Amino acid sequence: MKPTSVRKKLLFNGAFLVILTGALTPALNVAADPVSDLRSLSVLKDVDLSKLSGDNVSAAGAPISRLARGMSVQSAYVVRAPIKTTLSLLQQWNPTRHPELRTYLQGDLPSKPGPDSFRSLASAPSNASVRAFVEATEQLPGDSSKLQLSTAEAKQYSGGAAGGGGSVSGPVLAFWSQVLAERARSFASGGLGSESSYQTGVSPATEVAQLLDSSGDVRSHFSPIISATPLGGGGGSSPSLSWQLFDANGQAAVSLDAFYAKPVGDGYQTLDLGFYSSSGYYAVVTLEQLWPVQVEGRDATLIWRVDLVSSGTIGELRGTERLGSGAAMMRDIQKTVRAFVKDASGSR
Repeated sequence: MKPTSVRKKLLFNGAFLVILTGALTPALNVAADPVSDLRSLSVLKDVDLSKLSGDNVSAAGAPISRLARGMSVQSAYVVRAPIKTTLSLLQQWNPTRHPELRTYLQGDLPSKPGPDSFRSLASAPSNASVRAFVEATEQLPGDSSKLQLSTAEAKQYSGGAAGGGGSVSGPVLAFWSQVLAERARSFASGGLGSESSYQTGVSPATEVAQLLDSSGDVRSHFSPIISATPLGGGGGSSPSLSWQLFDANGQAAVSLDAFYAKPVGDGYQTLDLGFYSSSGYYAVVTLEQLWPVQVEGRDATLIWRVDLVSSGTIGELRGTERLGSGAAMMRDIQKTVRAFVKDASGSR
């Protein structure tokens, strides 16, 4: 599962509620260090490995400072598979098989993507969310208020006859295939700093930097994976690039993501970067720490997940509305992770 899949639907939501769980059950015969590390590093101070091993997903909102449109949720869960198997499952998971998650399409990208890399966008479902996305596109270049584009990108839409019989076809398909291909190629060649700012003036690179700077000890712990990628100034290995079409609060959105993994000690760290979305969020950083553990005498993987989100919608919320949005985000993260854990169990 590119962890992107876990959070796309969540971006108008986030959580400042804590799920309290019980004490560690010694009968599980699990080395204490990973659980102790998780408790000391995260906001999840009462993690109960026995409950996590029973498909429970513990989650809580985490403070994020200096960014009014930022939100953070931390979660923990267990996959009953060895750590390398779990890593592979994370990278390969496809949420489109779960209609309740509202991810309509997902595809991997080559190292040098072109417009043809997005041709399956033509097979998008004909539903209200996708129709809203198409209608917002057809308002270009005059009205781009419902989409996140640079000024130059907005001017690329020329309209014309629709053609074809799909829900996304003709000029809409050609436009988004070109925009996504150009942004993916820019990232692959120049990293996040090469991504164009939106018409609002928001820069994806600046948003990611602010999210990381506001994450406190999280950035420090995940410094090995961050420093090995362009986010931390390193070259690192080439990322796994992907794209999605998903529902973003009633209007479908297309997005681009880069996934990195690095062995750290006897575990792994992963970083999933949502560096472009046509609506819903400005930037998303998902970090995961994978620890090997033993559950009922078998190899398993304990995962600490941190979602950092920047969204214009979040910045507009105050008081109880922001708290409610946070609670909904947390619930959606738990629902999506449970879907992944269920699929991972069936893959063993």
